[in-house]
Amino acid sequence: MYELKDKEMIFVFTGPTGAGRKTIAELAGATIPMKQVISYTTREPRANEAEGRDYHFIGADEFQSAMRNDEFVETVEIDGVHYGIKSADVEAGLRQYGCIYLVLNRYGADILKKLYGDKVKRFFIYASPDTIVSRLVERGDSRDRIDRYVSHYDEEMEYRGECEHAYENLDSSRTIYDVAKELENYLQRGLLELD
Repeated sequence: MYELKDKEMIFVFTGPTGAGRKTIAELAGATIPMKQVISYTTREPRANEAEGRDYHFIGADEFQSAMRNDEFVETVEIDGVHYGIKSADVEAGLRQYGCIYLVLNRYGADILKKLYGDKVKRFFIYASPDTIVSRLVERGDSRDRIDRYVSHYDEEMEYRGECEHAYENLDSSRTIYDVAKELENYLQRGLLELD
């Protein structure tokens, strides 16, 4: 496992599916030179997802082989689907940028926090169940998939209190600004106040 240097940091964006954690992570992360580490998964890509942008989509045999070879920092299984982050990707991003960010569910976020302690800062992005359902419908998710995501909502929300930061994503531009400002605080670069 890669050992983080003094100033290296890992930012993890977590929260209920449909709250906008990926959008907030990407847009806030783009304000700072840092690398997104993409997870590997055994599930099929959705219509709006692309290989290497959303996930690395691999078969179950390839995933199991990588697990046997200790290539993953963390792995989780949710509803029969495997997800994992490769150590080499974490190391490459940190060596190049000094900080990385990931979009993970609560289980992946918790594993990274246990592995790297204070070097991991978790940003919990959430919205009301009605807002999430509306966003998932707009995204084109099936009713079955939406019901499955919403069934995990309360469980996901319980993790909010364990995270270093929590943002209700009512206005994406404001949330992005607030998150970017907090990222800058951690990296001690300082953002100009625009208000």
